[in-house]
Amino acid sequence: MTRWGPPEGGHYKRARRTPCASLLLAATAAVVFLWPGLATHLQYDRAALAAGEGWRLVAGHWAHYSLDHLFWDVLAFAALGVACERKGSARFLVCVVTSALAISCSVWLLLPGMQIYRGLSGVDSALFTLLVADLWDEQRQTGQVRSQVIAVLCLVAFLLKIGFEVRTGRNIFVSGLDAGTVGVPLAHIVGAGCGLLVGSCSRLMLRSSHIRQWSSSTT
Repeated sequence: MTRWGPPEGGHYKRARRTPCASLLLAATAAVVFLWPGLATHLQYDRAALAAGEGWRLVAGHWAHYSLDHLFWDVLAFAALGVACERKGSARFLVCVVTSALAISCSVWLLLPGMQIYRGLSGVDSALFTLLVADLWDEQRQTGQVRSQVIAVLCLVAFLLKIGFEVRTGRNIFVSGLDAGTVGVPLAHIVGAGCGLLVGSCSRLMLRSSHIRQWSSSTT
């Protein structure tokens, strides 16, 4: 976990840092939805990707099918993004970009019949697992067993949600989708894996940095 600076009056600088990136990206999804025809030019489109429009691998996640779809995706993204960005803006952006690319590539490789894909829910899943893993690690270091249990329960609830989606083919929150539009549990599974991976790598890098600093101070 990276802190923005030394404690001042019981608060860290990171707590006062405005989460500009997460709020801007959340607002971008709203602009894409409201701008006529823009979502069609940004969405994951298998034929367009095959023709070389590679930007769709990332941009497609900011396109949505309906107001209901947009509302739940952006609400989750804004809340989770603000929390993650305050812990580290660079890591937040790495998580967003990595999960967006991994999800699109997974859809391309594992779901060849899927021609169109939209939505931030997979990226939301990545931010959720990143945040839960952070909570568990922080409370483990301080010995707060109750908070560790809460983190585990959150992860279990998330896994149950994915299980429901795999079994039923329906999203729990989003209902206002067009006929023929289905949820993509694969996106949530891949996104969750990316969040855990980014969190694990960042903690390993931080601990490695602390070890090097300790070694240099003792020599």
